[in-house]
Amino acid sequence: MKEITHDAQKFFDLRDFILNVESYEDAVESFKWPRITKFNWALDVFDVIAEGNTKPALIFSDVDGGEEIVTYDEMMKCSNRVANLLNDIGLSKGDRVMLMMDASVEIYVLFLGIMKAGGVIIPASTLLSPKDVSDRIIRGDVKFVAAHNKYVERVDEAGEALYRLKGLICIKPDHEDCECETKENIPCWIDYNDHLKYDEVFESNFITFSSDTLFMFFTSGTTSKPKLVMHPHHYPLGHLTTMYWLDLKPDDVHYNISSPGWAKFIWSSFLAPWNAGCTAFTLKYNQFDPDQVLDAMEKYKITSLCAPLSVWKLFGNRDFSKYNFSLKKMVSAGEPVNPEISKMAKDLTGIELREGYGQTETTAMVGTFPGMKIKPGSIGKVAPGYEVKILNARLDEVKPGEDGQICCATYPTKPLGLLTSYEDANRNKDIFKGGWYLTGDTAFMDEEGYINFVGRVDDVFKSLDYRISPFEVESEIIENQAILEVGVIPTVDIKDRIVPKAFIVLNQEYTPNRKMALELFRFIRDHIAPYKRPRSIEFMDEFPKTISSKVMRKDLRAYDEMLKKEGKTGEFEFFESDFAKELNLRRRK
Repeated sequence: MKEITHDAQKFFDLRDFILNVESYEDAVESFKWPRITKFNWALDVFDVIAEGNTKPALIFSDVDGGEEIVTYDEMMKCSNRVANLLNDIGLSKGDRVMLMMDASVEIYVLFLGIMKAGGVIIPASTLLSPKDVSDRIIRGDVKFVAAHNKYVERVDEAGEALYRLKGLICIKPDHEDCECETKENIPCWIDYNDHLKYDEVFESNFITFSSDTLFMFFTSGTTSKPKLVMHPHHYPLGHLTTMYWLDLKPDDVHYNISSPGWAKFIWSSFLAPWNAGCTAFTLKYNQFDPDQVLDAMEKYKITSLCAPLSVWKLFGNRDFSKYNFSLKKMVSAGEPVNPEISKMAKDLTGIELREGYGQTETTAMVGTFPGMKIKPGSIGKVAPGYEVKILNARLDEVKPGEDGQICCATYPTKPLGLLTSYEDANRNKDIFKGGWYLTGDTAFMDEEGYINFVGRVDDVFKSLDYRISPFEVESEIIENQAILEVGVIPTVDIKDRIVPKAFIVLNQEYTPNRKMALELFRFIRDHIAPYKRPRSIEFMDEFPKTISSKVMRKDLRAYDEMLKKEGKTGEFEFFESDFAKELNLRRRK
């Protein structure tokens, strides 16, 4: 039996407390971050859970019928082989490894193997261009890249950045070869399957300190160049708050709908389920198809689901009654969920949809936790182990109901789920001030401690002396059945006043034209307060988005400013004033 280290025992003690706590109030009162010094989650926690354990750690499926079930013990041995391979090809403690991979068994094995071998994990989106790959290699000081075979060409086109690398690992289907054109001073691709030649026992020859860097995430960059967020080896322990929010238990089969290139995948597909000792499920598809996903959820008896707002929109017009689901719990994060979607989710499943909030820089720091009263429109209360306040620009706490910035205390105790820093020292000065971490998000807290998300600090704007939250307006507009997506920005009207403008992507059965615009303006006038209703709408085929599918508001604003500068209107742009007669006639009825 693998011996439990002194610091790992502190992890297990806190984990067992969270697994068995009876109420949110008890969790908040008794939760204390342990002081740990030496800690490698893969070796000290996962392997302790995994040794001799025949429970499935991972169920992998693809929409073409492929399936692989890997037990905890098998995952431990396979990741040991990978750790030995990595050491053999020259990975040293602290070397940074970028992974450009699809949902797969191999990405889980590599996460563990890199961690065991002392490497730093940098997940990357499979949508990266060669220029993006080059940027991440250079800014992340990457030494190794692991990629599925179909992304190898994009890595090869990253140019001079490749001279910085020590090794390249290609993951391929059994019937494909990893081709490598030998180039001077650029390593050749090696086959991931070479790990099968190595021993299934791994012995570490170094000490992992809890403060050593483990993960580095590139943010999605909706308003600026992607930031590089650094988390240390105690970060997996920080995800005990995520495990608690998800309400995961050892007998759960948990499915998180997320892409592997982002922190949310690490949160909810990797660390939280394996902290709980339950089974993680992942589904590979080229394009999201709600019917295929729902079929898989029924087939594999998913008991716990984490899905963002965009997925629930696609689930909304499906017949859930034809499925025999095993679902017991559901959560959503990544995009704030409006009350209409929450109601729809409960109507479809009979289960309350609980919301949560966190960032690439944190673990779950706010949420509607198990057993807690659900307040429509609220993201919940502060997570155990976090001290979160709503502060103004002077870092004074605002009154209940007043807007301010969501801030997390770093003194006297810094939560173990909070980032170490950005790679940019100047940015660190902006986010760490006066014993607080400033999230950059605006919200308000009510008298009971429930937090309502308002929007990014940079997105909120004033119109006719009223504060306008784009998210709030979008949440009201999206309730119209014709609308698939909506994005709200500030624009300037003919009187030079700042007013809201709504960009709209329609569901495929609707056509962007004057009649549709009139119907939407009528809906807006009936459902949205006068001070915040959009005075213009513009139909679009699709929105400019980051590679993590977040709407690029800065691009929408730049496009609108270009139209104004050139004295033009969009091809499918309509103004409320265009319909004065129709709207006034309807209003008098």
